[in-house]
Amino acid sequence: MTTTWPTWLTWVLVGLLPLWGLVLLKYLVDIRSVPVSYNYRSLIVRWKTTLMTALGFTLVVFGLVLMLAFINGITAVCRQSGEPENVIVLSKGAADEVLSSLPRDTISALEHIRDEKGVAGSRILASREMFLNANRFNPQTQDYTALQLRGVQPIVFEVHTAVRVIKGRTLRAGQSEVMIGRTVETGQNLHVGDTFELGRKRWRVCGVFDAQGSALESEVWCDLSELASQFKREGSYSTVVLRTPSAASAQRIAESLASNRQMNVEAYTEPQYYAKQAEQMETLQLAAWVIAWFMGTGAVFGVMTTMFAAIGQRIKDIAVMRIMGFQARAILFSFLIEAALISLVGGALGSGFGYLINGLSQNANLGSRTVEFSFQVDSWIVVSCLVFSILMGIVGGLLPAISAMRIKPLEALR
Repeated sequence: MTTTWPTWLTWVLVGLLPLWGLVLLKYLVDIRSVPVSYNYRSLIVRWKTTLMTALGFTLVVFGLVLMLAFINGITAVCRQSGEPENVIVLSKGAADEVLSSLPRDTISALEHIRDEKGVAGSRILASREMFLNANRFNPQTQDYTALQLRGVQPIVFEVHTAVRVIKGRTLRAGQSEVMIGRTVETGQNLHVGDTFELGRKRWRVCGVFDAQGSALESEVWCDLSELASQFKREGSYSTVVLRTPSAASAQRIAESLASNRQMNVEAYTEPQYYAKQAEQMETLQLAAWVIAWFMGTGAVFGVMTTMFAAIGQRIKDIAVMRIMGFQARAILFSFLIEAALISLVGGALGSGFGYLINGLSQNANLGSRTVEFSFQVDSWIVVSCLVFSILMGIVGGLLPAISAMRIKPLEALR
């Protein structure tokens, strides 16, 4: 029976490359090098100081893992949202559905659009939709909670084909019924048969739907005419979603509409639209690394102080090693490795604690909508955090290591 090499273990070994490189360089630059076991035994003897210093790296790495896992989770929701065959059309200049307002003449033109380069006779479906945010009073928490409402027509299920009813049934027009996404059921504690007040009406939950983990699962769907009447938005729609025969057709239509001055609309394929919504995650990722570097400054000074103290206690040991023939470069690399080992312990603990949040579900704002996501700690996060931790350790240990290599043996033994 054959066994496969675990992928996660491969990534961890890759994350240790800075340390492997430092050890290899140590043995390449000098024939006679200080054994790594010397550094290991030194850390064991001073285990309390080692652990306290490593905890600084643990806190920094844990915070970094938390932020990167959050970004990973939001990005995953955006990747799962949207069907490549769908084109979402917004009013000109609107970057989000909640800011969009399409007039009736534009809606009518969109409902008769055709793909001239597509398959002859292919049909393009158009779903008029209204998206808005509203607050409902929650009697259980005695507070207001936000709901994301989408007014739809029966054709919506032919356009959003990923949506399927998992409990109850589809809504009936004009009956003050709503369907709720799977995450709304758990997050808002609403179930099939429950009723709640919103505006001047009392709405009844008739079904729960699943959308394969997309952002639609955080929405409440109701009849378009009822929603427009309730919020006095008759004749105006947030968006039109076009269902095309293929992803290529959707791309052509989106480009055609975006460049059409007469239509004066913004058009994206659904994956493009949600990718645009997730662009803020790129800025947040950069901010996470910047914050981690600032937080890591404290850990760098911590390992620097620890290494200076260790060198102060081992001046005579260093002098003896120099007399025995160990060159200054060997002393330098030896203490750099020792600092890297301390940061490795802290980074490993931080990554381990961070992995405990993997799969934890939370809500977060994405543009005008609130989506449920799961923290995702993947191999890339573990590797990058280990590399980050080891590099911080090397930076913190550089000055102490240089001071150690400059110790003069005869003066130190007096």
